[in-house]
Amino acid sequence: MYSALTSLLLLVVVIEALSAIEWATYPYFPDKSLIFARTDATTFSILAPFSPVFLILLLYTWAPKLAVTFDNKFSKRLKTLLSSFARSLSYIRPQAQSMDTFHGFALTRRPRLLLVLAVIMAMLLGLVPYRPELNPAMTPVGVDAHYYVDWVNQMLQLSPAGAFSYALGSASYGSRPLLLLPLYLVVSSGVITTIQAVEFLPAVLGPLLALSTFHFVREGQQNEKMAGVVSIFSVFSFDATVGMWAGFFANWLAIVEAYIFLAVLLGFLRASSRSKFVILTLLSIGMLLTHPWTGAVVLSVSAVFVISVWRDSRKPILVKSLALLLTISMAVYITKSIFVEGLATAQYTSAGLSGSGVSQFLDFWPNLIYTIFVYFDGILANAIILGLSVVAMIYLRFPDRFERLLIVWVTIGSLPFTLLTSGLQARLLYDLPLPILTSIGLLIAIRPAGGKTLHCNLALLLALLLSANYALRTATNLVAAPF
Repeated sequence: MYSALTSLLLLVVVIEALSAIEWATYPYFPDKSLIFARTDATTFSILAPFSPVFLILLLYTWAPKLAVTFDNKFSKRLKTLLSSFARSLSYIRPQAQSMDTFHGFALTRRPRLLLVLAVIMAMLLGLVPYRPELNPAMTPVGVDAHYYVDWVNQMLQLSPAGAFSYALGSASYGSRPLLLLPLYLVVSSGVITTIQAVEFLPAVLGPLLALSTFHFVREGQQNEKMAGVVSIFSVFSFDATVGMWAGFFANWLAIVEAYIFLAVLLGFLRASSRSKFVILTLLSIGMLLTHPWTGAVVLSVSAVFVISVWRDSRKPILVKSLALLLTISMAVYITKSIFVEGLATAQYTSAGLSGSGVSQFLDFWPNLIYTIFVYFDGILANAIILGLSVVAMIYLRFPDRFERLLIVWVTIGSLPFTLLTSGLQARLLYDLPLPILTSIGLLIAIRPAGGKTLHCNLALLLALLLSANYALRTATNLVAAPF
């Protein structure tokens, strides 16, 4: 049995490795049929139909967890049912309790090397759609990319003061000045053109995402090995693939800022200081000036999380600091909106939310199917990412602050989900901490390999290769569809 499982894992790892090579060298790979890449794509297609169910479980696993905490007949029956289910999986749970240990994982022995590899791979992945043999015309990739080109070109026609005012007000209703202003400064220096600056954004944002997730997990788990694994998976996550496909550059940058903000927040809760509060406030304002939607989600998560921590510790400084931070951040943003944009932001938000409500709840399943399989050309139909995230949500523990933060993050995202249109559902899913949940779920899932070190390492390598193939296939198909 041991030899058979080892042989099977080795076979699948080899197939996935050859598939990654085919994608990385396309169209120069000798085998023009791309048999291994086709095999990998077929595997994802077979698993894709499970994605809607996995997404529902991911979003609402917290509900039964909360229900068993009440004292009534229903909660007692549910608790009995869940206890029976937990006992049937008892061979997993003991290992999940110690998922912060990585003895035997060869790939995690040098976490900072993993981080360096993640940064390099993120940079290369961001440049895939601009390989000359795939995109000879060097056409900007991403649905929203042309907006950034237009906004920066408009800023270049103005004086520096006018460009600053335009970024704060007219450009996208003043919703992303902290991305437009650096782009403007780089292009106005004459080093590169506007189109080149926009084309290089994924190659910059990808590495920043790897660095920010590494810092967030290291601060939250106090474990660099876990952080190294997360940094790798962040490179191949929805943040990168959807970010490139849709051109969600401001949203992508705001997620980077969010991970840094939450890392500082966890540090502040352990040892509060004036300097950390100042950094938190600046990052909070930064998120709102980079992408208000993401900033609002993250600040809502932070508020609920801090209040839950305060209920345990009863330290008044936590609530006072939270109230002051939110007051300052909202005051700055509202002031900017009133004096620079007028009512444009309110009108834009109202238009974006139009159509959401009870009517969308009645069409929840059709909306969900459209969100996963049609929106972004089906990039969200990754059953591996969603399935592993479900495993993580099942075993996350509320007493652990880092895990509590992840639970709160998903819970806050799930509350309006059924009332939103497909486009807003996709945006909400994009803002969830899926790279972290995927990594945790994977480490839980591969632990039950009977303590077989070789099997654990092969399973981890296989998951990385599957994720790499997904990202490479997505990036390549943006400009060239081999099949």
